[in-house]
Amino acid sequence: MSYGQQSQNPYYQAPAQESGYGQDHGYGQANPYAQDQYEMQDYGNQSQYGNQYGGNSSIQPPQQGAVLSQAEFLKQVTELREHIKVFTADIDTISQLHQRTLSSTDGNARQQLNNFVEQTQSRNETISKEIEALKLDVEMTGSDNTKMPQFDSLRTYFKSELNKYRSVERDFQHKYREQIARQYRIVNPEATEDEVQEAAQADWGNEGVFQTALRTNRTTQASSLLGNVRARHNELRQIENTLAQLIGLFDRLEEEVVVQGNKIGNVENSAQKANDNLAQGNVEVKKATDHARRARKLKWWCFFIVCLIVLAIALGVGLGICLTGNKCGGGK
Repeated sequence: MSYGQQSQNPYYQAPAQESGYGQDHGYGQANPYAQDQYEMQDYGNQSQYGNQYGGNSSIQPPQQGAVLSQAEFLKQVTELREHIKVFTADIDTISQLHQRTLSSTDGNARQQLNNFVEQTQSRNETISKEIEALKLDVEMTGSDNTKMPQFDSLRTYFKSELNKYRSVERDFQHKYREQIARQYRIVNPEATEDEVQEAAQADWGNEGVFQTALRTNRTTQASSLLGNVRARHNELRQIENTLAQLIGLFDRLEEEVVVQGNKIGNVENSAQKANDNLAQGNVEVKKATDHARRARKLKWWCFFIVCLIVLAIALGVGLGICLTGNKCGGGK
């Protein structure tokens, strides 16, 4: 491909992109979402979430010592399921915005993606904390396990949707790297496959890396393409941040499972040990009672035998004296 042909490549407008995206800004630092003209521009007003346990969120953490009734608990579980369904729809929208950002030079798509991801991450954090509040209620309920199946089902549902979101982000992470590799090949057509793969993994936010890539080709077209590569690199960094946050959510959910399982397991083990000890104590008491009864019986038998022996001795001595001394009743 000649560089004359490359001038028609839409990515040559990349410096304009880079000016709005390549300064290592986070998702939350893009333009306000309400300014966008995309069909999802009213999304922020549709959100049912305020701050964590505040704003419009209907799920409230249980007060100290207060336990939700079964009906209240199921009501909150149902509401949380509806919130997770909104998150599921957000995943599809994020995928569409990723694709739009990947295949065009439209800066609005990038701004919309930034804001949408930020709102989704905030929503996920709120859902996670609300699940934690329900977990606390389950623990405070004590031996009543009727809430546990609903809680486990809700947590599994949320983890499943988080997995879908993570898969989408990883898929576009791969696609962004592929685009970087293709554009680097255009700038350096003589590059080896190893060099191309190294470029796909390079830190294009580093000015030294950027200048090194320009050494072999300092044309305007090459500079434009590398500017787009840098913008794609920044998008990759945002995806990596999103994946790191998702890992944190997963870790918290898994920790809740372990902590909860240990607490319930310890209670069950303690109760079982108490029952076992009580049963063993009853057995020992019964044994002691039986031993005492046998001891009392043996004591009376011994007393009776001793009396018989004393009586036999007395009779024997009396008869002996009587017979040997002719002192029995008939002799004079």
